Amino acid sequence: MLTRQEKESWRVSFYRTLNENLGLLIMFQYVGMLIASNRRLSQKSLVTTFLLIVSISGMILFGGLSINLNSNQAQAQEQPQEKVGQTKGNKLWETPANLKNPESVAYAPKQNLLFVSSINGKPDQKDQNGFISKVSPSNGSIIDLNWVTGLNAPKGIAISNDGSKLHVSDITDLVEIDVASGKIISRFDPPGSVFLNDVVSDNQGNIYVSDTGANTIYKLDANSTSSSLQAWLQSTQLNGPNGLHIDNSKGKLIVVSLGPLGKPGGGMEVVDMKNKTISSLGKPGTTSPFGALDGIESNATETHYYVTDNPAGRVYGVNANGTGYVTLIELHTKGAADLGSIPDKSTIIIPLMQDNKLVAYKLAE
Repeated sequence: MLTRQEKESWRVSFYRTLNENLGLLIMFQYVGMLIASNRRLSQKSLVTTFLLIVSISGMILFGGLSINLNSNQAQAQEQPQEKVGQTKGNKLWETPANLKNPESVAYAPKQNLLFVSSINGKPDQKDQNGFISKVSPSNGSIIDLNWVTGLNAPKGIAISNDGSKLHVSDITDLVEIDVASGKIISRFDPPGSVFLNDVVSDNQGNIYVSDTGANTIYKLDANSTSSSLQAWLQSTQLNGPNGLHIDNSKGKLIVVSLGPLGKPGGGMEVVDMKNKTISSLGKPGTTSPFGALDGIESNATETHYYVTDNPAGRVYGVNANGTGYVTLIELHTKGAADLGSIPDKSTIIIPLMQDNKLVAYKLAE
């Protein structure tokens, strides 16, 4: 169907063409009347009259063509231009709004499940209202809303390499949960912890936890006999570390930062896992995002990162080499938190803290 603007343009063009053709018809009718009235015109007069008609006809037709061309060019300029890097995927599903301030989601391939943490209150309050849910990755149905309860304000989730355990941050503690039974089996309370946030594991089974309030990353060493969570890296360069992602092929830990708790605003940092040097990924705000960044995942080939900006309600696609980024999805709501992904299906799952639900998108190839 035509839009109102297209209909109006067509109407104007139609009447302009009609008027032009009517002018030609009137002139030809006039010549016919001259001939029909048997008026004697000299050969020279007839030729002059004919040339005049042809000349005027050409001027009218050319003028009409010129007007139509200009009109088409103006119309083309008025069409809204496609905004680069807006929605680059299709929405698959969303859960019912039965979750309570969902903060993090992690996909467990062995069980083909999504595990979701719900704060259910203030993010720094030890009220035992937090819980972990099981959700179907195929359609977003909630399988078990209150699978694990009695947590305070659970946030980041990491699944062990063998799929048998979850590690969940809970304000100042790291909680270890047995997947088979849904029971809490251990709690780790690192010295000096302030606000534990995201959790990630490497291919050797080591667990890393960000502390946004202490500019620290803790490590639970899989090979240590002490089984304690120790400070692994502490630096103001981390700038309120939030989401964590490990690129095992490059030996890098990618950190997205919230910024100072009182004045959010951070970028992306790259930590060399061997020597612990820290460098910025690209130029924040120009070739990499800057904001109150929350979660990070990658595609299957580690060439792109997917990063959420919590208050802005956006998902960014970031070149892993720091050469540029785009907005992939505008969620039109605040509270885009620590996303999860199913890389082999090009699917990301985003917790919407203020809307109490998850939403899944399949990204364009």
